[in-house]
Amino acid sequence: MQISIIEFSVQNFKTFKNKVTFSTVAQKNDKHTFKDNGENLLKTSFIYGPNASGKSTLLEALIFFKSIVSFSANIQENSMLPYSPFMGNKENRESPIFFELVFSIDGINEGAYRYNFSIMHDRVVSEDLVKISSSGSVKMYISRNEQEIKIGKEFKDVEMIRDRTRKDTLFLSMAAQFNSTLALNFLEALKSINIISGIIPGNYQNFTVKKFKEDAVYKEKILEYLRTADFCISNGRVEEVDVSAVDIKDGQEGFSATKRVEKGNALFFEHPVYDAKNNRSGSFEILIDAESEGTKKFLSALGPIIDTLDGGKVLFIDEFDNSLHPILTKFIVNLFESKDINKNNAQLIVTTHDTSLLANKGEFIKDQFWFTEKDEFGSAKLFSLAEFDIRNDTEFSKKYLEGRFGALPFIHSTKK
Repeated sequence: MQISIIEFSVQNFKTFKNKVTFSTVAQKNDKHTFKDNGENLLKTSFIYGPNASGKSTLLEALIFFKSIVSFSANIQENSMLPYSPFMGNKENRESPIFFELVFSIDGINEGAYRYNFSIMHDRVVSEDLVKISSSGSVKMYISRNEQEIKIGKEFKDVEMIRDRTRKDTLFLSMAAQFNSTLALNFLEALKSINIISGIIPGNYQNFTVKKFKEDAVYKEKILEYLRTADFCISNGRVEEVDVSAVDIKDGQEGFSATKRVEKGNALFFEHPVYDAKNNRSGSFEILIDAESEGTKKFLSALGPIIDTLDGGKVLFIDEFDNSLHPILTKFIVNLFESKDINKNNAQLIVTTHDTSLLANKGEFIKDQFWFTEKDEFGSAKLFSLAEFDIRNDTEFSKKYLEGRFGALPFIHSTKK
C-alpha cells in the first residue's frame, strides 16, 4: 500500500506551542517533483535548524501520530493517553494536542485524505476524516466532537461500534479492529512511512542483513550501492553462526544473568587483493563488525532506503548527516531524485546540519528547504525557504550561514 505525504501538522506538542505545517507541495512541476492528484509533490525535503529547535520533535510527532492511530483501540480502558503538551505556557498545559496528516494512497480512489485528531490525557477531544477530490470538494467520513461521532456511508459496515467507541479511543482505530476495509487500508498505508531516528549501526543492520541473505535482487542492490560509494567491497555473504546472548532476570535476591547460545546471521564482505602490478590476485573477507564506522552506518541506512524506493514509500531520517560524509548524503539524495531508480515516487524527508546540500547552487529549489527555530518564549517555529524572496539559483548556504533565514544557534558570550 503506497502512501504519499502532502502535509503534516502539529500543535501544542512538546516544543510546538502554535500550529506548524510541513508540506511537500512545490509551486512548480520540475525534476524534483511528481504529480499526485493535481499537486506537485517533492521527492526530497530537508529540514535545518539549531539543536533543540524542534527538528526531531517534528518526527516524534509523526511517530506519536502513527502509534495512536494504530494502537489506541488496544489501550486498556481508563488508561492515561500519552499527553505531551507545550509546557512553557499555563494555558497550553490544559489544552488538547493536535495532529493532522494530509495524504494520498495509491490504488484507493482518486483524491487525497485529511485526517486529524486532538487529545487530552484522558480522552479524544476531536477526530475528523475527509476526502478531498481533485476538484477541491470535501466529503465527510468521520466527524467527532468528544463522544458525538458522525460517520459517512463508507463506515456503515461498522456502524455498530460508533456507540461502543470509548472516550480514550480513536474511531478509526476501533473501525480497523472490526475489519473496516477503509480503516484497514489507512492503517496499512501508515506502515509504509519509515522513520529512522539517527543513522546508528545496529539499529537497522539486522533488517538489512536479513534482506541481504534472503533476497538475491536486494543483495545485488546493496552491493551495487556499496561499490558505487567506493567502499572497496566486491562481494558479500551471510553465514549463520552461534552467538552468545545474556538473559537478565530481576529476582528477590537481585539481578541474575544467564548465558545462552542462539543462532544469528553474520555478514562478511569480500575485499580485493592486488599484486605489485596492481592486478587483482585474490580477496579477503571482513566481518561487518570489523568494518569502518562509515561502512556500518551506510549499510545500516541502505536497508530502509531500498525498501522505501522499491515500495514507493516515505522515509524520514533524523540526523541524516550523523557521521556520514557529505558525498554519501548527496549519494542517498540522488537515489530519490533519480527517475530511473525512484520509479515509484518514494519520498525522502530528512533533518540535517549538512549545509553542502544548501550550497549546491541551482541544483535544488526553495520548496525543498525548511527551517526550525525557537522564539524567546521557547516555542518552536517551522517555516519554508519558499517564504523568502530569493531566486532558486542563489547559493542558499551562504545566506543561511549569514543568518538571513534565521534558524541558527545563538551563542552567548562567556565574558563577564
